[in-house]
Amino acid sequence: MNQSSSATALQYREAMSKVAAAVHVVTTEGHAGRYGITLTAVTSVTDTPPTLLLCINRNARIQPILRANGQLCVNILAASQQDVAEHFAGMTSIPATERFLQNEWQKHHHTTQPQLVGALAHLHGRIIDSHDMGSHSVFYVAIEHININAQENQGLLYFQRQFAQTATPICETGCV
Repeated sequence: MNQSSSATALQYREAMSKVAAAVHVVTTEGHAGRYGITLTAVTSVTDTPPTLLLCINRNARIQPILRANGQLCVNILAASQQDVAEHFAGMTSIPATERFLQNEWQKHHHTTQPQLVGALAHLHGRIIDSHDMGSHSVFYVAIEHININAQENQGLLYFQRQFAQTATPICETGCV
């Protein structure tokens, strides 16, 4: 990498740190094992049919497990679940083999994928396509089952390399 492209990559990462992003823990379980990873690079592609796009570093330990299992759950984290995000991002001393022991998880009754109790929502799906782009793999996920937690309304965000939470709008008049 020449100096010009190196500076561009550093500037790009710095610019992307200015984008507030929802925090997710993507989990998978199947014949290749169980694993999870914290991601902010999750976005909707289309609602008909419901499809997500995930971007995961090609060197991430979840890559071969996720590809072999073919199924996953995107857990959209609530503001109170920062510890979960930190564990699955490898920011704590909790080894990968013990991360699922730190919080309450349950298996979805149709997909058997691990879902985090108390998350804002769970999106269960299967990988329908992927391709590599630079340092990352882009996965397209067809969403087959959705659970929404009506009890939680504060989301966990990542902004300027720090966790934050969504603000609750205060509507006295005129809010839609």
